[in-house]
Amino acid sequence: MAWLDLFPRQSERTRLQEQKETPLQLETLEKRNLLSVEPMIIDINQYSRSSSPRELVDVDGILYFSANDGSIGYELWKSDGTALGTQLVKDINTNPNGSRSSGPSSLINIDGTLYFSADDGTNGRSLWKSDGTSSGTERAQLLAKDGTELIGKEFTEVNETLYFRADTIGFGEELWKVDKTLTGAELVKDILEGFSDSRPRDLLNHNGTLFFSAQDNPTGRELWRTDGTSAGTEQITESFATHDGFRPFSLTNVNGTLFFSGGNKIHTTDPEGWVGELWMTDGTMEGTQIVKDIYSGSESSNPTSLTNVNGTLYFAANDGIHGVELWKSDGTSEGTQLVEDIVEGITGSFPSLITNLNGNLFFQTYIDAYGEELWRSDGTSEGATIVRDIRPGREFSSPSNFLSVQGTLFFSANDGCHGIELWSTDGTSEGTELVKDIRARTLNSIPRYLTNVNGTLFFSATEGDLARELWRSDGTVEGTQLVKDLRPGYLDSSIKYLENLNGTLFFSAEAEQYDRALWRSDGTYEGTVLVKRLGGGAFNPRFLQNVNGTLFFALGTAGYESIGFELWKSDGTAEGTKVVKDIVPGPQGSAPAYLENVSGTLFFNANGAEGEELWRSDGTSLGTYLVKDIRPGTQSSKPKNLRNVNGTLFFSANDGSHGYELWMSDGTSLGTQLVKDIYPGSQSSNPRSLSNFRGKLYFQADIEKDGTPQHLWTSDGSSAGTFIYTGPETIVLNAVKIGGNYFTEYLNSANGLELAVWKLFEDAPSIISGSEAGEAATVRVFDEVGSELYHFLPYGDGFTGGVRVATGDINGDGVLDIVTAAGPGGGPHLQVFDSLSGQLITGGVNNFYAYHPLFNGGVNVAVGDVNGDGFDDIITGTDAGGGPHVKVFNGQTGAVITEFFAYNASFTGGVRVAAGDINGDLLAEIITSPGVGGGPHIKVFNGSFSTGVPLPGAATNFYAYDPNFTGGVFVAAGDVDGDGKDDIITSPGAGGGPHVKVFSSEDAALLQNFYAYDPGFLGGVKVAAADINLDNFADIITTPGASGGPHTRVFDGTNLADLANFYSGAAGNLDGLFIAAGIGLVPIEDPAPMSAPLSNSVSAESNESPEAITIESPTKKKSWYEDTEAFFQSAEEIDKVFQGLGIKT
Repeated sequence: MAWLDLFPRQSERTRLQEQKETPLQLETLEKRNLLSVEPMIIDINQYSRSSSPRELVDVDGILYFSANDGSIGYELWKSDGTALGTQLVKDINTNPNGSRSSGPSSLINIDGTLYFSADDGTNGRSLWKSDGTSSGTERAQLLAKDGTELIGKEFTEVNETLYFRADTIGFGEELWKVDKTLTGAELVKDILEGFSDSRPRDLLNHNGTLFFSAQDNPTGRELWRTDGTSAGTEQITESFATHDGFRPFSLTNVNGTLFFSGGNKIHTTDPEGWVGELWMTDGTMEGTQIVKDIYSGSESSNPTSLTNVNGTLYFAANDGIHGVELWKSDGTSEGTQLVEDIVEGITGSFPSLITNLNGNLFFQTYIDAYGEELWRSDGTSEGATIVRDIRPGREFSSPSNFLSVQGTLFFSANDGCHGIELWSTDGTSEGTELVKDIRARTLNSIPRYLTNVNGTLFFSATEGDLARELWRSDGTVEGTQLVKDLRPGYLDSSIKYLENLNGTLFFSAEAEQYDRALWRSDGTYEGTVLVKRLGGGAFNPRFLQNVNGTLFFALGTAGYESIGFELWKSDGTAEGTKVVKDIVPGPQGSAPAYLENVSGTLFFNANGAEGEELWRSDGTSLGTYLVKDIRPGTQSSKPKNLRNVNGTLFFSANDGSHGYELWMSDGTSLGTQLVKDIYPGSQSSNPRSLSNFRGKLYFQADIEKDGTPQHLWTSDGSSAGTFIYTGPETIVLNAVKIGGNYFTEYLNSANGLELAVWKLFEDAPSIISGSEAGEAATVRVFDEVGSELYHFLPYGDGFTGGVRVATGDINGDGVLDIVTAAGPGGGPHLQVFDSLSGQLITGGVNNFYAYHPLFNGGVNVAVGDVNGDGFDDIITGTDAGGGPHVKVFNGQTGAVITEFFAYNASFTGGVRVAAGDINGDLLAEIITSPGVGGGPHIKVFNGSFSTGVPLPGAATNFYAYDPNFTGGVFVAAGDVDGDGKDDIITSPGAGGGPHVKVFSSEDAALLQNFYAYDPGFLGGVKVAAADINLDNFADIITTPGASGGPHTRVFDGTNLADLANFYSGAAGNLDGLFIAAGIGLVPIEDPAPMSAPLSNSVSAESNESPEAITIESPTKKKSWYEDTEAFFQSAEEIDKVFQGLGIKT
């Protein structure tokens, strides 16, 4: 260990920001856990090579995969995310002669059982199944009705029937079906009669009907559908007399619009290449049109990796100026824009493997200084950043095989030490780690096909002398294990296509005695068994995409002259299957690719008249058009790696000036912009592997022209926000979240490419109280059982007017923020504190006046994301004396989003506010109730725009109690019944008794109706809501009004069980309390303390006059972390000297 490692560092600087003017004055009452700095490496391959985990599949929370431990070849492994829990399931192929790898592949989860293909060295490649144990891993023969054993491939379940393709002597490779007993399989239809192969491909369950592509000479490859009968198996695309065509590919559904990449061979000298641009279609010939000629002229922008990121299409393309970079599109030419020129100039960063993970765009990209690394982007021109430089220097870590498992991104990468192994990431540099070095030392395990099976990560990897086999991981070294060696020895079982099918892992593998076959596994050696033998490969219609109930796909009509490879759509009938738009008339086609759905609009790369550029489509011929000609002229920008991140399209493209760099698009030409030129000038950073990870864009990019390093970047869509996300040592890709862990492929110089797991921040409920007028205005923070963590005085010890509290995540860092508002006499002064540090937050508004500074009536406060930008906003209501004036402030900028009077403007009793998603639109609505004198009138308003008129609905305008009650009502919101909509919780003020009610937001029915305290108590009661026991149902928190004491109670929202019962402050204090609660992230690991214990309360009282405080430009405060950054930099240099002297630190 380096001596510098003894000094822990925090994972996110924004969590540690503090005010320069305000000393940190917290009293530490309980140890807080923080995230550890170093990732846990799970070194599967202990023989200095790669275990190459691949075919990752999740079966009931256990990851199954194929890996090679360097000893027994590629076999089936399983993992629970820990090194200890990553184990070989079974060495299936123990044949000492020839290959000893069973090569598990085509892993798929069927009803909780893992099926896969493997070769046991005796029977050839065949179908296996596994329950995760060695004894439960066994052959699962796939038998035709005549008893012939079949080798199946591409198993797809439709209505309890498994469809697959198989190659037999009598029929060639055709479509078959079987029930889940795997016996009595029958040919669906001999599409290409005789011994010839129709080669079915891209089997897709679309609304209960199987769609697939097949070859039916002379028409070439077409789109077909079947109901499982020969008569019901029909071709649903027209036939044309050419073997070439438009070749639409990468079909992507974006909010009901199909986008795709398409083009032709007219303008390219590459005999294998296709010139294409981005197209879109509404499913009609007229509605199919190029979105934008990104690379105008005869060249193509070649959009690739089309990805829907929260309703925005992202992709990689080359506009002839920036090179291949990240683009985004909203389906219009103006909205098809370069997100960021990661590598400035014509070279481009070549983003690829764009992945949407929790609203963030992750991708692989190339920058000369970093090489090929994992990046992320939020879709803004400065939002692309490297996640982590897994393999420092100019060599590639080559992150790939991205898979999200329950919020953790798993991937394979090579850090230069472990080889290609399994990694995991939570999107931070610190949270990016090798899961297990299955094949240790310099050989790579090369984890691939990361698949989440019911919370367990499965993947394929190599270990030592083992060829590629199936592995599983729980995120620990112990829990990362070989599931089964399907092909014992050095030969590769070639495990591929891991798939979770109803809780069972299925995959394809080449086990000894078998050709390639379908296997399944439950994560155990015994439960990893052969299902079906598989046949050879072929090409087919591609990118089948369901867009609002219509199937879109790219189809090349080989054998005819009238149309090329273009975009098609189908309603499942022969009559309803037709070309959306013939973008390039004639046999060549526009070859759409990288289809991505962005908010119901399809974005894609298509090769039209302007070359290969970004297109969009709404499913109609007229609605399919070029978004932007990113690279005007004769060359193409070739957008690719399209990824939707929170409704913004990111992609890589080359505009001819910056090389391939990161772009973004809102679907308009004007809104399609370079995010950042990562590699300045005409060279390319080649952004790729774009992933939407936890709502942020990550991707791989390179920053050295002739080097090999690959780096993880992240981007928020702005140039400044696009940067290397982690340090210069590792790369992470393919994050898969399982439980509380993120699994990734992890690459660094010490381990090579291995599996990594990050222990994430865990959900932690907090209960916050604010004192009413009387004592010094005090905020107290409690855990879920009522143990006080700390307290502070947000307005100094001289202010006694009380403090109102609310909770949320204002700056989007995942840590719960505490919003305070001064009571009467304190002015309309609001502040926002980080619940971990107790200091004002950075990255959002943190200190402002909500109303005129001279208003002294007090302010009520609530928090919620009203505009859907991913950041909570602040809602205020004036208390008595100010009228029912409601205002909503943008949590990031402090700008007023909307304001209105909830009741008659002449009413001066004030207004109480709450926020919740009442109508299920994923946006917070504003719930109001009048203060004293106004009656128990509950109203619900649109949070982003309101004129003071309540929303329509059964529970949006009603009286919670007797209309004659005028003591005022308090409100809260939470999903008590688990229907996905927040319900409305009410409690009366003084004079009404402690009577709490919960109204269903669906129909205003009473869900709960109880007294929180003695019914005879008339001091009133205040309420809050949060999921305190983490059971996915909101719980109810109450405090009594004045004269009731600080008695805080937490009731289970489903059955009113007592979850917590404590005093917030001295039991004898009868001033009353305001209450709030929320769920935030606290790190799991517990490094040494970053500073000395703190003993005093916070004093955040400003010395500035109210007039000097503005919310338009809140000032960020300098943190101690920034103050000590120079120390760490110098310490690193000292550490290098120590190491050079041979001193072990």
